[in-house]
Amino acid sequence: MNHFPLFADLRNQSCLVVGGGEVAARKIGLLRRSGARVSVNASELNPELARQAKAGDIEHIPGPFNSGLIADAILVIAATSDRSVNAQVAEAAASLNRLCNVVDDAELSSCIIPAIVDRSPIVIAVGSGGDAPVLARRLRQQIETWLPDRIGELATWAGKWRTSVQARIGAHAGRLRFWESVFEGQAGRDVLAGNVEAADTRMQALLKDQESAAAGRGVAWIVGAGPGNPGLLTRRGMQLLQTADVVLHDRLVSREILEFARRDAQIVSVGKAPGGPSVSQEHINRQLVELVAAGHRVCRLKGGDPFVFGRGAEEINAVAAAGLNWEVVPGITSANGCAAAAGIPLTHRDHANAVTLVTAHRADGADGVDPDWSWLARGTQTLAIYMGVRRLQDVTRNLVEHGRPAGTAAALIENGTTERQRVVGGTLGDIAAIGAAAEIRPPALLIVGDVVGVADKLHDISNTLTDEPPTVAATN
Repeated sequence: MNHFPLFADLRNQSCLVVGGGEVAARKIGLLRRSGARVSVNASELNPELARQAKAGDIEHIPGPFNSGLIADAILVIAATSDRSVNAQVAEAAASLNRLCNVVDDAELSSCIIPAIVDRSPIVIAVGSGGDAPVLARRLRQQIETWLPDRIGELATWAGKWRTSVQARIGAHAGRLRFWESVFEGQAGRDVLAGNVEAADTRMQALLKDQESAAAGRGVAWIVGAGPGNPGLLTRRGMQLLQTADVVLHDRLVSREILEFARRDAQIVSVGKAPGGPSVSQEHINRQLVELVAAGHRVCRLKGGDPFVFGRGAEEINAVAAAGLNWEVVPGITSANGCAAAAGIPLTHRDHANAVTLVTAHRADGADGVDPDWSWLARGTQTLAIYMGVRRLQDVTRNLVEHGRPAGTAAALIENGTTERQRVVGGTLGDIAAIGAAAEIRPPALLIVGDVVGVADKLHDISNTLTDEPPTVAATN
């Protein structure tokens, strides 16, 4: 972070703008909206600034710039078309320890004026450190379309109730939960709909019940984080992750996804490593129950979907047995996400009318009953096989021995949907050797079926159109 983000109170503070053209006028408009006292140094002013000077809204100081003009200015903006003059302004400001923004010149600037979303009292600033101001403006426009129209009114309304809430709910954590429930609940929706009177009535009712207002009961949110790409986390999952007091996450949940958590949240890894150190499921269940019973809102973040080989059912059973609150938020399971990222359809009208999701975790029979290989080898169904890399030779051998043709197309997808994704293709008879030669490592998904050939054709078409090598899959 090269620039410290800061919202400054400029009300009745002296600010100097050097330049009298259109660019200067835009900066002066922002300063005046913030309540600053603006002085403008320029030989000539454009018509709009001349009108403001005549009306006494700004002070016009004609003539060339000199360092004495900075005087008591708390902020200086250089907005002339002459870089040498702008450099002179920046040097003078630096000598007096004043912040100076030189428009469109990050090298000379000691501060940057960001792109601004103004829904006062809600103000959002987007900066790029001066490297990409157009990109910052585009982000501002996207935020503008996302924000509710009356979000500023909601903030003002909340400010009106702030003292009452502090008097009623003493604990900081209780107030935090209360306000979150207000903003997410009907009272907040009433304000955003313009019905402030109904919102006030609801607020009075909420504050009458201190226990409800404090919202002290814990809850377990069992959230699917998807196959790895942060953009595939669901909106609901994102909301809960940003709300949680504690985040218990699997080994495969990426750092990029964890960045969405609250800055003050406790982040705890409870991952299981294949063949390595792991946190037992019993310990995870016990930890989850203890945290929720203590009143914490816990986001149990699991790779893929919690109910597809994720043992989410065991965790909610433990929470429910303790009489505690829980919610499950589904995620995009690896079969869907990784196959899509590799261009492999799981079903296809010409190749497969069924898909089976299966785990190879017990494929060697050491830890329990093997899958029903004769059923899995039958027909043309697509097989999406989870956790199969370490037992890949056993999996492919069993499928061939039970009747699936060795020439059936197969693909291994490593780190699917992420920037580290690799895909290697072959057949059921040789995919184990191909995967070993390519040093494919977990997490990886094995897909078996004629649908893999559809991806090969897609890549051939892409190569013809772009004259570039495949960026996703490499098949034999």
